[in-house]
Amino acid sequence: MPARLAPDQSRGFLVAIGIWAGLDKEQRVARRLLAICSQRAQVTLVLAGELDSHGLDELESNLLALGAGGVRRLHLTSRADAERPETVTAIESSDLIVLATIHPLKLTTLIGGTTLAKLLRRRNADGIAIAGMGPGAAAITEHMLAGGDPGITPRIGGVTLAPGLGLTNRVVIDQGGAASDRIGRLLGALALNPFALGLGLDADTAAVIGPDNVMEVVGHGGVTLVDPRDVGPSNITEAGPQAPISITNLRLHVLVHGTRYDLDFRRPL
Repeated sequence: MPARLAPDQSRGFLVAIGIWAGLDKEQRVARRLLAICSQRAQVTLVLAGELDSHGLDELESNLLALGAGGVRRLHLTSRADAERPETVTAIESSDLIVLATIHPLKLTTLIGGTTLAKLLRRRNADGIAIAGMGPGAAAITEHMLAGGDPGITPRIGGVTLAPGLGLTNRVVIDQGGAASDRIGRLLGALALNPFALGLGLDADTAAVIGPDNVMEVVGHGGVTLVDPRDVGPSNITEAGPQAPISITNLRLHVLVHGTRYDLDFRRPL
């Protein structure tokens, strides 16, 4: 669960970013990241796994060119790294924290239940912005989409949910989005948990969730949003292994740069 807010305190922004592919030539995602921080923001990249350095190098260069005061990297290789005093100090002094990993479970198994995980929730409750990029975007949620099969049709056993970092419980995030043919696993996740909204992120596209729970889409592509509020009957309890899942009465929105959506009232703005 997200950390409790102090009296008269606003929660910090949460930013879910699709995979970094170098398509956002206007650097709209990087600009928006810095716009939600203080001037000369200190940025910390928390990295889990052997990541492609090209995308990280480009993100770091963009942030510095656009006015970030500094960008540092924390490489996590063991759970002990999440308990180190230097890790805590870096997070405590950051204005923006970006989580990046090769797989959502790689990140959560390294930091779940550690001082770092608790500190991330507290820093966000204190007003600090936290972003997840690529698979790191899926990990910021309470109900984490940890994996699944490609395809349009959801199937029994075709999606894996696991506990995430718990920075928000309002959405389930797939960093692939419709463009990567993963809509089926997002629908399967919602069939298992119709409480949350489903977000599918295109590459170089961000869902920027403000303290007021209004989401703004920024970047090159779109965000596929699935609202299961009025979900109808489903066969999920009767279907056999790998059988297709029937799920009805879903609302589907495709939101692009500049559009906004109210997560509380579940309506485009």
